[in-house]
Amino acid sequence: MTSVHDSHFENLSSTSGASLSETIGGIVAIVLTILGLAHVAPGFLVAIATIAVGVALVFQGGTIAAEYARLLARTNVQRTALTDLGGGTAWSIELLAGAAGIVLGILALLHVAPVELVAIASIGFGSGLVLSSNSATQLNVIKITTLGLDEPAQRLAGGVLSGSVGVQAVAGLAAIVLGILALAGFAPVVLVLIALLGLGSFILVNGSALSGTILAVFGR
Repeated sequence: MTSVHDSHFENLSSTSGASLSETIGGIVAIVLTILGLAHVAPGFLVAIATIAVGVALVFQGGTIAAEYARLLARTNVQRTALTDLGGGTAWSIELLAGAAGIVLGILALLHVAPVELVAIASIGFGSGLVLSSNSATQLNVIKITTLGLDEPAQRLAGGVLSGSVGVQAVAGLAAIVLGILALAGFAPVVLVLIALLGLGSFILVNGSALSGTILAVFGR
């Protein structure tokens, strides 16, 4: 049991750098969007906030993919279940959505259809979160089973992590809806700023370290 705990805490420590990057990206996005909503250069800040959210999602997707790889290498019992997740393709979509958002944010800074591009980036971010939410749930279930917890503890840990995944799906859907409305011309900059504020808040509160921290607590 001690070796399982040591391995888990080692994995948790190894993701701290990426999680810090996610946290910084979330904070930057929140600050910039609030300033933009306060009418401080909103057109400029919405592009910078888009880049910040994109960077945070890239790190988040990379961290989840690394967790998948560690689980795949560490256990043979769950190998079939891990393979059923599609080799990490669902959360690689999240990573690609973040990378695409960075590109769109940079183009927006260069005044290449800036309003349309940040709205599209918002839709892309939201889609990445929604598409990866189901696989995040499955991955959390697999991680819980590898800790060897009793059934009540597994149910409690699963409930907490499922709530986090639910917030992810809601944040993604909200970003998609707001992005579509922005493309339709309804106060586009304001709506995208609100969408990015929601995404930044989600990234800050529900970073990839959250599931690891919860599992560490239950695995003691």
